[in-house]
Amino acid sequence: MTSPAPRTPDSRSAAIGDLFSALEALMISYQALPEAERARQCATDADRITGEVAWYLNAARARISATFRAPLSS
Repeated sequence: MTSPAPRTPDSRSAAIGDLFSALEALMISYQALPEAERARQCATDADRITGEVAWYLNAARARISATFRAPLSS
């Protein structure tokens, strides 16, 4: 059995960095479209876009919560 990854602020930072990178790539791809096509393409891809954003948010949330456990109150 393997041991879990260390829970450090660096892994939280990496999760946030991955989320920002994914969002940046998505924004760049749509900003590269001619303005006249951007709204139509966004509407066409709305389910995919929101699905990808939700997936990255969920993955980042899981990674962040796995690296930070608040102490139990007495």
